[in-house]
Amino acid sequence: MDLVALQTWLDNASFAILFLTMLMYWAGAAFPTVPYLSVLGSTGMAIANLGIAALLGARWIEAGYFPLSNLYESLFFIAWGITVVHFLAENMSRSHLVGTVTAPVAMSITAFATLSLPPQMQSAEPLVPALKSNC
Repeated sequence: MDLVALQTWLDNASFAILFLTMLMYWAGAAFPTVPYLSVLGSTGMAIANLGIAALLGARWIEAGYFPLSNLYESLFFIAWGITVVHFLAENMSRSHLVGTVTAPVAMSITAFATLSLPPQMQSAEPLVPALKSNC
């Protein structure tokens, strides 16, 4: 499996896992007496975090630079950051209601990056300097 196919699989899998995680957190908020829903939500968020980190790592290996050079990479970095902050906030507040907000936000960001951006915007390209001297 080449890196581009792996990246495509990882971004689609991250979206699907975040979607299921969002459903688990929302079901846990609707039915607080069911204990395993919050555990499934936290597990799903951890898997999505690792999937997004693997996607960013694969893009880093492929392109040879830290993946923040275009909108696609930046959006996935933000989604990864939201999943990291989710664990910090959930641990500090001891409330699983944090996931009812962070899971749909991270899922929406990955959905936009994966489904809305055209393929040429999803390809890894280095940044072009905005200011070039003609001297």
